[in-house]
Amino acid sequence: MPATHEPSYLVPEAIVAFEEGARQAVYDVIALRRDVRQFEPGRALDGAVLRRVLEAAHLAPSVGFSQPWGFVLVRDEAQRARIRESFLRCREAEAARYPAGRREKYLAYRLEGILEASLNVCVAVDLRPRAEAILGTIVQPEAVRASACCAVQNLWLAARAEGVGVGWVSIVEPAVLRAELRLPPGVEPVAYLCLGHPVAFRRRPMLEESGWRERRPLDEVVHEHGIWQDRDDACPPVADPPSEPPRSSLRPMVIPPLDAAAMTAAGAHRATLAAPAGSLGRLEQLATWWAGVRGEFPLALPEPGLAVFCADHGVAAEGVSAYPSSATTAMLANVMAGGAAVSALAPRHGVRLVAVDVGLTGDLSALPCAPVVPLVPRVVRRGTGDLRREPAMTRDDAVRALEAGAETARALAAEGVTLVGVGDIGSGNTIAATAILCALTGAPPADLAGPRAGLDAEGAARKAGVVAEALALHAPDPTDPLDVLAKVGGLEIAAMAGFAIEAARLRVGIVLDGLLACTAALCAVRMAPALRPWLLAAHRSAEPAAALALTELGLDPLFDLGLWLGEGTGAVLGLHLVGTAVAVQREMATLATAG
Repeated sequence: MPATHEPSYLVPEAIVAFEEGARQAVYDVIALRRDVRQFEPGRALDGAVLRRVLEAAHLAPSVGFSQPWGFVLVRDEAQRARIRESFLRCREAEAARYPAGRREKYLAYRLEGILEASLNVCVAVDLRPRAEAILGTIVQPEAVRASACCAVQNLWLAARAEGVGVGWVSIVEPAVLRAELRLPPGVEPVAYLCLGHPVAFRRRPMLEESGWRERRPLDEVVHEHGIWQDRDDACPPVADPPSEPPRSSLRPMVIPPLDAAAMTAAGAHRATLAAPAGSLGRLEQLATWWAGVRGEFPLALPEPGLAVFCADHGVAAEGVSAYPSSATTAMLANVMAGGAAVSALAPRHGVRLVAVDVGLTGDLSALPCAPVVPLVPRVVRRGTGDLRREPAMTRDDAVRALEAGAETARALAAEGVTLVGVGDIGSGNTIAATAILCALTGAPPADLAGPRAGLDAEGAARKAGVVAEALALHAPDPTDPLDVLAKVGGLEIAAMAGFAIEAARLRVGIVLDGLLACTAALCAVRMAPALRPWLLAAHRSAEPAAALALTELGLDPLFDLGLWLGEGTGAVLGLHLVGTAVAVQREMATLATAG
């Protein structure tokens, strides 16, 4: 594409305001911009015009002057036809979301001109790591994507000024675009645009003309006095996906003991196997423990499942976490899409994996529409309060979070799961876990708030300071675990505690992941001491506070791999080890059968 002259608007002097004619032209192009779906087929776009339009897009503002966009020009008809096939499939799926009358109207609309347009342009955003963090994105990393959207808007307005039509086709599966355009990992499509000569520019947007939706008055979207104010006539907020609301009281915490007779039978059988007693170490103990959990012998192989509880923490606003609250939703999206470590580990070991939303605050619109890992909505509230300044939640919130976890355990058990792992996702959650452990044990915050989870020594010191302030402000009662959870805990921590208690009540064994799971288990054991024998610690987390939690629980972890990721990654490996131990017990020859 040949270079053009230096744009006339790039002048050294600062222009305070445009002259009347130029100013009106700017407002006109904004008002007359349209989403074009019908183009003159076979009519090429002038190269110089296209160059000017792309130059305008490239002049868009970007966070930290990152300029993260790229423009992929798609001219090949066969390639465009394959992309249009994705549009047709996605349109059918989207149509199913509307009631019958609305669906027919939707399917009657012309919503793209992929083949007729002169060319297609995919605006992509480069999210790959750079040598240095992008200025302005530490707490709002989504601003990088927003920058690419600014480039889209510049392109669209410049095209309208040139008399060129642009149509944004959002009903295309991003995975198809990644494959067709050979986008490398970390480069994501933001907008797929059709460019060409329009059959006509409509007087008003097509969806407004057709009565699909009216434009809202400006006064309805302007919020004065520095606060958001919903109006009675505004669009009502979208409710959380339907789910059974957590009940405000738990079932009685009656946990049975491990079955002694089954454990004795498993031990007696072990003595007959063709291997010296004790030679299989912890595997022998795991098989015996499993017999006690299930209360039966011969042993059946475990049916493993893993629940990953997700919630946000208000204390993340204090800047004491290495990751902003928006990272929670981003991590969850990766889990659901199958790209996270736990998403790779779970299917490899036959683990049924579910994610549970008990209190996310981020934008959930970017979560996968067809997830590999399902998200179960059991929302108690949208995030906790900032424990440095207010209680994390009310006592009733904490009880409802316990019940949300218990309901998750009941659902997995009803699906045939007999052995569960428990994991977590939540930016700022190690601060809550540290505060809980300090409150329950009396340990000084400085001893537990170590430089892990991306924090340096200075960050760890700030974290310890926040924990100390929270404990001084709220004075949680160490003899009342529910009080501790409510004042300085987290929604996902309370949910994990309720999950463990209910799993044991249903004779389902529990394998804990790292710091968060062990902290939740300690709260649960303080509430229901009979829970303790039902717990296994998968690994020794590299988080400093995790060692104290394990000591308080009296648990010896199965392995130490230096893990501190979370997500339930260590728990998956622990579930696999239990299954391996049971398989060895079941399949080994005895001294008699081995001859």
